[in-house]
Amino acid sequence: MTNPVELTVDKVIKGGLGLGRLTDGQVIMVPRVLPGERVRVQPRRHHKQYQEADLLEVLQPSDQRITPTCPVYDTCGGCDFQHAAYAEQLRLKNSILGETLCRARLCREEEISFLLGSPMASPKHFGYRQRIRLQVAQGMMGYFGRQSHSLIPVSRCPLAGESLNSLLADLSGNRKFHSLLDLASAIELFENPAHNTVILLIHYARKTRPTDHQTARLLCQGLPLLEAVIFNVEGQAKGPCFNANGETPLSGLRVEILLSASLCGQPLTLGLEPGGFCQVNLGQNENCISLLLEWMRSMQPGKVLDLFCGMGNFSLPLAMLGWKVTGMDMQRSTIRSAIRNSEGAGLAGQCEFTQESATRAARRLLAEKATFDCLLLDPPRSGCAELIPLLPGLNAGQIIYISCDPATLARDLRGLTQAGYRMIEVRLVDMFPQTGHLETMVRLVWQGTRE
Repeated sequence: MTNPVELTVDKVIKGGLGLGRLTDGQVIMVPRVLPGERVRVQPRRHHKQYQEADLLEVLQPSDQRITPTCPVYDTCGGCDFQHAAYAEQLRLKNSILGETLCRARLCREEEISFLLGSPMASPKHFGYRQRIRLQVAQGMMGYFGRQSHSLIPVSRCPLAGESLNSLLADLSGNRKFHSLLDLASAIELFENPAHNTVILLIHYARKTRPTDHQTARLLCQGLPLLEAVIFNVEGQAKGPCFNANGETPLSGLRVEILLSASLCGQPLTLGLEPGGFCQVNLGQNENCISLLLEWMRSMQPGKVLDLFCGMGNFSLPLAMLGWKVTGMDMQRSTIRSAIRNSEGAGLAGQCEFTQESATRAARRLLAEKATFDCLLLDPPRSGCAELIPLLPGLNAGQIIYISCDPATLARDLRGLTQAGYRMIEVRLVDMFPQTGHLETMVRLVWQGTRE
């Protein structure tokens, strides 16, 4: 085994890894460090151009280093930045984003300070997650360890909302629950904010039996926070679902999120089926919607195309401001939710939602010679490279791109700028404090020529 080495951390890169160099120039990447720190590390994995290492000791700590809140922070793979003061987390993430844009030649270093706005801090630094997923092994719940599939048992997660942690504590000591846990591969907890309850989804190893159903019903009866238990067996449709009264249709169960009247003049309730996608940081999600509406107020309400619309998180607030919305998404349940949400808000006449892939929808709309004033792009982590060449033909004067991965964002932005769009503002949105994940919002305007 290679002997431990000492080095100075030059910077922190994507994923929260510190980068330093040995005297011979060899690059070392190590977690849980901060720029300028002198550290002793144990190299453990060699690659062609760098080595991975584990942190052994911080010899000269940064003045931004703090004591982590979580007792399993050193071993759990969930967080990357609990050792850094929150202001330093924001600075590091903004720096990573700026460096990614410059490396992709989307802007020059001297331009980045004008293009990249101040990072949008999360209202909560801890306790912000509306849902969590815990792995299960040998009857224990927890997260995977860093870069491993070893289970780190947890009974409380500092990133989870208080209601999730309260129910987790109740479940941890419940014998009935552990009888179900023995046959589970994972569980998910969803806070239902409008009801002040939590929904439990159990990924089950076999088809459920009457005794499982009875146990689920008794859990709901005995735990006031627990609204429902859903079983999810691999290879079959989600369900069955149980509440305190017995089996209940899954279609009748909705997680409801309330958006404040300060966003678009009146309250808006967004509902989705359990397991459907919504941002886990609800307070920061409202900030994202607020920034979107701020950017859109520079335009007269017209036609907006939301190509990854989900339950209508961004498009319905726009509809409330007078925009005509066309939205599509691949997930059937989210389209059902988007339609219900538009009807519940009295916006059905302004919105059209269909189940369709973004690429297929764009091709269809081009064939129909449809045009739009603005496009909303909120793709999955993989981005939307195949979609980018189709977008200029929709004649939108503005594109808002919401991304959860800087690398695929840079790739897609390169395609959009080459096609004739220009970035005019980029904002880091800290959707996931204490982690290395970056959420970004980008505003682009058309500056090319139309055929």
